[in-house]
Amino acid sequence: MQTILITGATDGIGLAMARIYAAQGARLILIGRKPLADLSDSLFSAENYCQADLSQLDCVERVTLFLQTQMVSKLDLLIQNAGVGYVGAIGEQSAESIQNLLAVNLTAPMRLTHALFPLLQGGKVVFISSVASALPVTKYATYTASKAALDGFARSLRVELAGQVAVQVIHPGATKTGMHSKVGMDEKQYRRFPAAEKVAKRIVDAIATNRRTVTIGTVNAMVRNFAHTNQRFVEWGLGSKRRKLIAQDTARLHVVITGAADGIGRALAFRYAKAGFCVTGIDVDAARAAETEAELRALGTDANFISADLTQDLSWIAALPPIDVLIHNAGISNTGHFIHSDVDKQAAVIALNLVAPMQISAEILRLDKLNAGGSFVFISSLSKFVSYPSASVYAASKDGLAHYARCLRVARWPQQHVLTVYPGPVRTAHARRYSPDNSREASRMSPDVLADKIFDAQQDHKRELMPGAAAKGFAIFGRIAPRLAEKAMKRALLDKFPLPSKQ
Repeated sequence: MQTILITGATDGIGLAMARIYAAQGARLILIGRKPLADLSDSLFSAENYCQADLSQLDCVERVTLFLQTQMVSKLDLLIQNAGVGYVGAIGEQSAESIQNLLAVNLTAPMRLTHALFPLLQGGKVVFISSVASALPVTKYATYTASKAALDGFARSLRVELAGQVAVQVIHPGATKTGMHSKVGMDEKQYRRFPAAEKVAKRIVDAIATNRRTVTIGTVNAMVRNFAHTNQRFVEWGLGSKRRKLIAQDTARLHVVITGAADGIGRALAFRYAKAGFCVTGIDVDAARAAETEAELRALGTDANFISADLTQDLSWIAALPPIDVLIHNAGISNTGHFIHSDVDKQAAVIALNLVAPMQISAEILRLDKLNAGGSFVFISSLSKFVSYPSASVYAASKDGLAHYARCLRVARWPQQHVLTVYPGPVRTAHARRYSPDNSREASRMSPDVLADKIFDAQQDHKRELMPGAAAKGFAIFGRIAPRLAEKAMKRALLDKFPLPSKQ
């Protein structure tokens, strides 16, 4: 008899899957936000239902304690199905809503996988993503970005857990569930979607296979494949049409750079200062920020650096003068074997690299701070095109960021321009800190060279930048031979991190 844990089990696809597995005789552990007393279905009982709000930090503790109470020592299948959505303009979503959505759709699955790994040996973890993770749909920007991030996490985690736990991603299409009404979607839009029971049956059938990724439905599979291979055309079709960008007033240009005190951010600050921009830098390191600000001012630059933790404080945005270029550069990583990592440090990666840029962008739009003809610049990572074993959460954050940038590009053209940058290794203290091997550091791109390339690409209103021939070549390699690229990345990164010694 299989033991199966399903999150988001009280409604929609999760409930439908639970009924199918119950009919097959499986032992179910069902996770949901509602109190048991509110559930009338006889499927739920005190022995199999755990109430846990996945947006809250104590959700993992609640689940693990419930499993201990029910003496569950092994899970054959963990289905990470729970999800929340948002429908509306990017600039209208509150910081709290963005935080909650990412917590449920990305951080909770990451934390649960980490906590339940000991019970999953020889089993499988399944992530329920979405066909929309390949589509830059502007009204669902944070939702689709969270699913793109989940895809990236699973892709890298699969390499790390090979031979221990199988990792599978399922991409269903639009499905008639309660989530649509909860987020305010018009019933006319979702009443024609296929029923959750029909989709759940196909998901259960897909889980029974050994396929790494499965898209539910032939049409959905065609749409997803087309969206992956024709990104520019898809963006054009969804609204980013070939119209000229609104002209920019060049009288007094202003750039805002997060993580500007050191590394790539510092190089960007000096590059934009050289071009005559006023520079506002945001950084959590107050001492280093003061040093960089002083150096810029010594060159005659109008520079102002603000000390702020982007995961806690957005109050600085309201006082900013109008912006011409906003560069989302701040980021951290946490490397090593995921299952042996500090899960709170991994969650901090998501908070700074993905949640903060979304919240800042939404607030900038809400306050109308970015000038007509201005640019958003997102520093993603080459990991978007290859797996990144040893930094699976970092890869997830950068995949989600790249997708969010696509949504913003479609939403804001031609009022504003969006550039996404996919750098490879750069010669910075950040790279030295997180790399398992710095013996070839001299071959990494200089941050000054990268800053020049980013500046030129932004000024030319390019959509994307893969700086350097090596980055372009490896991105192509990752697209045409993903499994070979995974093996190469495993040898180059994961295998160089030692496993903790057994006590």
